[in-house]
Amino acid sequence: MLQFIRNFAGSWIVKILFVLLILSFGVWGIGDVVRQSGISDTVAEVGKVEIKRDALDQEFRRQIDRLRPMLGGNLTVEQARQFGLLDQSLNGLVQRTLLDLAAKDAGISVGSEVVKLRIADEPAFRNQQGQFDSNLFRTVLRNNQLTEDGYVALIRRETARELVAGAVGASVTAPKPLVEALYRFRGEKRVAEVVTLPNAGIGDVGAPDDAEVTRSYEDHQVRYTAPEYRALTVATLSADAIARDIAIPDDRLRAAYDEHAAEFTTPEKRSIQMVVVDDEAKAKQIAEAARSKGLAAAARDAGVEPLTLDGIARDELPELGDAAFSLAQGTVGEPVKSGLGWHVLSVTGIQPATARSFDEVREQLLAELRKEQALDSVFSIANRAEDQLASGAPLEEVAQAQGLVLRKIAAVDSTGKAPDGKDAAPDLTTLKSLLPAAFQLKAGAASNLSEGPSGVFTAVRVDSITPAAVRPLAEVRDQVVAEWQAEKRAAAAGKKAEEIAARLKQGSEAAAQDVATQAGASFAMTAPFTRDARSVEGLPGDMVRKLFEAKPGEVVTGATADSQVVARLKEVIAADPAAADATLAQVESTVTQGLESDLMAQFGNALRSRYPVVIHRDRIEQFFANSN
Repeated sequence: MLQFIRNFAGSWIVKILFVLLILSFGVWGIGDVVRQSGISDTVAEVGKVEIKRDALDQEFRRQIDRLRPMLGGNLTVEQARQFGLLDQSLNGLVQRTLLDLAAKDAGISVGSEVVKLRIADEPAFRNQQGQFDSNLFRTVLRNNQLTEDGYVALIRRETARELVAGAVGASVTAPKPLVEALYRFRGEKRVAEVVTLPNAGIGDVGAPDDAEVTRSYEDHQVRYTAPEYRALTVATLSADAIARDIAIPDDRLRAAYDEHAAEFTTPEKRSIQMVVVDDEAKAKQIAEAARSKGLAAAARDAGVEPLTLDGIARDELPELGDAAFSLAQGTVGEPVKSGLGWHVLSVTGIQPATARSFDEVREQLLAELRKEQALDSVFSIANRAEDQLASGAPLEEVAQAQGLVLRKIAAVDSTGKAPDGKDAAPDLTTLKSLLPAAFQLKAGAASNLSEGPSGVFTAVRVDSITPAAVRPLAEVRDQVVAEWQAEKRAAAAGKKAEEIAARLKQGSEAAAQDVATQAGASFAMTAPFTRDARSVEGLPGDMVRKLFEAKPGEVVTGATADSQVVARLKEVIAADPAAADATLAQVESTVTQGLESDLMAQFGNALRSRYPVVIHRDRIEQFFANSN
């Protein structure tokens, strides 16, 4: 048979078949390349300027990096697209290109001096003294993968764009009538009389019979539904836990003590009186007199005010340290010259240097060296544990092999609560960060080992799932009865509030107080409030809105979670733009910014008419679908 195949393979018919087969596999195997090789990488065109795929990808990645910290570090490319970051990135590139073209057509040219000034004014390039630092400038550019020439070009373009945009909004002025109208609207205040009737004040409303209990239970089963609970096993790997089992020999501790001896030593400090004069002869006279009457008296006699320095170390006195620390306490030294003049020094107090012994700092050194060694090993341990988990090893086996700490949680809901309503594991600080992943896993599945805050690595396994279910009536009967009674009290209080409202429509302020007293409610007069107030004297937000739609004397009603509220509009206080204390600047700024934004939008539309914008959506979809 094999010989037959060898003989047959030599014929020209078989050779043709092999050529066709190779061609077909070749085209199929490189089909994507063949089909995509002719696709342009231009994703948009603005006039004659092409925006390339690389530019859009770079801008898109920058937007992702900007937003990712706000979302706890978790943001995938697909999520970013769903949030609209890809479209936002493209629109930003198009807008900047339009402004570039407008600046070019307007003949705007940004000189080198302007660029230098802008770079020098950038806070990121200044040292601790607030001065431009060329080395820091280069370091920042290098960290951001920018060259000096590229950054200069970027500054030129940004400055030209700002000049164009600034010219558009330079002459915008907020119309005075509009500013004053908005000020009157925002600044208007109102005062209301408020009567608050607590639902609990209604008293006994009786108890429901069995039929009512059953009906209330069935009508509000959402209230009595227990959430899904999951039994979890949490594995934790932390440097602190590893450090406890690390043994550090004494010779290494002593070597660390010797290496950091300066950290355990407090240098000698002195309290010093000092006089500074410009003339050496005068300094010598003061020093001579100070030896008999003291430096303070000698300085005053010479018309000089002495200075006092308390608790000064030798290295805190440049040029004077050696002289000050060579004097005995109570003595006055010879004048010493520095860049400030001639100094006469007197030592008034000495705090001797102290040193903590090895035994005193042994535990501190032990903890530091253990933590240092633990930090060095925690990542390698985490990698080994992750490899084991990826191979399908049980969490208990991985924990035993790698020293992970296991914690069992009998039942926890998606918010971290146990069935009794308390925190399921109040001492396990990483639990809440694990719950989103834990509630996506199937029963028996485990997550990867991931690093969390403070370098703690955790993995979670779902041991079992208790689905959400309606609690039996017998279990929640007391709750059903209590809520039925609460609803009855609220309904009765609502009817009583309607009666109060009817009486308030006819009475004066004194009558409002009487009505509240007679109804067993409380009465209050609000302070003046504006329409943006969220709550005033117990008024919920919707009642604030109603009061700004009412006329003086009109009554509005509302409710909070545990009370009924009736309010009567007492007074309207108009906002006067011409008043001495009127603050129009903020309103004027808001109006101006709004007008500038509208003008820029219109200017952008005009630029799009001059420089047509073409977006290649199909290419973008194909490029970024492939990148996922």
